[in-house]
Amino acid sequence: MTIGLFALQTAIYSALSGDSTITSTFGAGVYDDTPENSTFPFVVIGEDTTTEYGTADVDGGSTTVTIHVWSQYKGSKEAKNIIDRVHTLLHDSSLSQTGFNLVNMRYEFSDVLRDPDGVTRHGIIRFRAITLGTS
Repeated sequence: MTIGLFALQTAIYSALSGDSTITSTFGAGVYDDTPENSTFPFVVIGEDTTTEYGTADVDGGSTTVTIHVWSQYKGSKEAKNIIDRVHTLLHDSSLSQTGFNLVNMRYEFSDVLRDPDGVTRHGIIRFRAITLGTS
């Protein structure tokens, strides 16, 4: 039995890192884990939590995925613009996953916080994805 967590992450990474607005216009890197000495802004595919969503004969999961946006732009404009773009790319998307079908991906919430350093903005955006195996 498999619920396709890495297939979902791979599809999200491809959508975000393949988008020229994120990578060129905003100049943001997209990561699974933040490399040392990363330049701002950047996007990190973060934590996920999955619960059972399969049927008697098809494996599946309901997964919440958290995406982090990091910016040192003065104010929250850059972080919010990147969050808006991530929303556009992932909400109600039809991402292709090997061995799984994405039933739906829905935006749940976002927030922009000022980090304790007083400079860095930390944007958080969360989605819920329903995936089913392709039996």
